[in-house]
Amino acid sequence: MSSEILKKYFGDLNVDLNLSNQYIKSYIDIDSEKCVFCNRCAEVCPVDAIDLNFPENSIINEKCVHCGTCISECPVDAISLTQIKLKIKNNELKIKKSHEKHKILNYDTKKCIMCNICLKNCPFDAIDIDKGQNRMLFTEKCVLCGHCGQICPASAITYD
Repeated sequence: MSSEILKKYFGDLNVDLNLSNQYIKSYIDIDSEKCVFCNRCAEVCPVDAIDLNFPENSIINEKCVHCGTCISECPVDAISLTQIKLKIKNNELKIKKSHEKHKILNYDTKKCIMCNICLKNCPFDAIDIDKGQNRMLFTEKCVLCGHCGQICPASAITYD
C-alpha cells in the first residue's frame, strides 16, 4: 500500500521509506480558466520558471523553487501552491496536503556540514555565513520557500 501512495504523490522518484525521513513535494498550478495572461507571474519569478504559451496554458518548469512570489503577484488569483508532506510516524504513513506556505524555518547547527549548497542555491540571496559561529544565517530576504531544505544534504534545514 505505501508504494502505491508514494507512486501517486511522488511519481517516479526513488523514495526509500525510513522512519525518520519526511518527504515534501510541492507544485504550483495555474488555472487556465482564471488566467488573463498578464505576464506578471513570469516577470516576478526569481528563477525564470514560468513559460507563458499564448493562448495555451502557462507552464511551470523544473527550475521552480515554490517560493510563492507569482501567487502573491497574480491579480486574478489564478495561481495556487500545493504541498504534500509524507512522513512515517509510529509505523504509520502520514500524509498532509496543504495549500499554505511554510511558517517556520528550523536550522539545526549540529547537523549542518557547512557545505554552502543552500547559500549558493538560494534564489533570494537570503543566506549568509556567520564565520565566527561557524553557522548559516538566514536574513530577512528569506520568503520561506523551502528550497534550501529540499537541497540540504545533511537535512539541517526543515520547515513547519
